[in-house]
Amino acid sequence: MKLVFAAATAALLLAACGGSEAPAATMPETAETTAPAPAAVPAGAMGPVAGRWQNTVTAGGMSAPPSEWCYDQSMSMESVVKLQQQAGITCSEQTFSPDGKSGHSVCTMDSMKITTDFKVTGDYATEYTMEVTSSMDPAMPGIPNPSTTTIAAKRLGDCTADTPRIPMPQ
Repeated sequence: MKLVFAAATAALLLAACGGSEAPAATMPETAETTAPAPAAVPAGAMGPVAGRWQNTVTAGGMSAPPSEWCYDQSMSMESVVKLQQQAGITCSEQTFSPDGKSGHSVCTMDSMKITTDFKVTGDYATEYTMEVTSSMDPAMPGIPNPSTTTIAAKRLGDCTADTPRIPMPQ
């Protein structure tokens, strides 16, 4: 279950800020052993607005306890890509619909290839639900492959001093 939530967290980093103005370019995978170049980032792509957010992750019919996070500033797609890189996630493909409500990515975390498709309902200002379907290669024993994870996020207001911060990329 912990791995499913880790994959969901990766999916959240991969897809949480899909509000793009235009589709991102797709980077094809190469057979080279070097890391692929990061996927192109659409101009003006925005995600959750600044504030305190409550997230509930549901996977495999089980929900993790809700968690609260603070975004000190609105998240942009550029920020998410930098966070992915800092977390050791390398993406060879990332595409988003023009309205940012769906997308596809192929990324590597450690030695695992994760192919993800997502759909978002709601908005990034007050409340949204993201349904993420992920396939892992190699597949993890006991985890459906593909698996579906739902992330429900609701903005609670302004950040408080005791709310954990989402680290902004360096």
